[in-house]
Amino acid sequence: MILGGMNKMETTKQELIQRYKEKQENKYDRYLEISERAGKESIAKQESSNSMLSCIPMGQPVLVGHHSENAHRNLLKRSWNAMDKSVELASKSQHYADKAEATLNNNSISSDNPEAVDLLKEKLDKLELERTKIKEFNKKARKEKTEPYARYVLANLSQNISSVKKRIEHLGRLDSIEETEETINGVVLKVNKEDNRVQLFFDGKPEEEVRTKLKRNGFRWSPYNSCWQRQLSAWAIKLSRDLLNELKGGPN
Repeated sequence: MILGGMNKMETTKQELIQRYKEKQENKYDRYLEISERAGKESIAKQESSNSMLSCIPMGQPVLVGHHSENAHRNLLKRSWNAMDKSVELASKSQHYADKAEATLNNNSISSDNPEAVDLLKEKLDKLELERTKIKEFNKKARKEKTEPYARYVLANLSQNISSVKKRIEHLGRLDSIEETEETINGVVLKVNKEDNRVQLFFDGKPEEEVRTKLKRNGFRWSPYNSCWQRQLSAWAIKLSRDLLNELKGGPN
């Protein structure tokens, strides 16, 4: 019975890992698509800007008082606006290209990674081993009257070790949280452990006052999931219930 239970748990974990990898791949594809679309739009705006000025002779100044003055100024304004938009879209394209690259090559440990605890424990072991080696080096350096590591090196290491331990403890507490779905004042509150999010699904766009309150409490709109969400925690679940119970008129 125990062996069968372990096999089932291992299968479930492998499924979660596979789904996480697929989610990362989907993110990569989505970011890359946004980047490519913004890049094409940027080129189109640049070409449009250049095209607007093609009918004006090179170096032709605005003829003040001439009947063409207003048309000339309006054309320059539209061209500049198009070029500004082109630069903005080029920046957006690069931003999402960077996000796509980071999705595949990110060395940070995401809390929604099913292997997060194992990876954090590996990181903790490496940090503690490094701290031990530095302490031994410093002990030897003091004995031999040579230059030891600066104090801040050990201080920074200890701080990193403490942070990793706190993250492991935090993820351990998250593991005890159950996935749930409930409706409060017409809003669906979903505890999504796979995405590591507390999600609020409104039937339509919430009123501006509600949106402002959501933002102030750490919720952000997710176009991909079509909901308001924030990182999962017991506090986030309580906060969500409190916010929804305060609703009077509900969503528009």
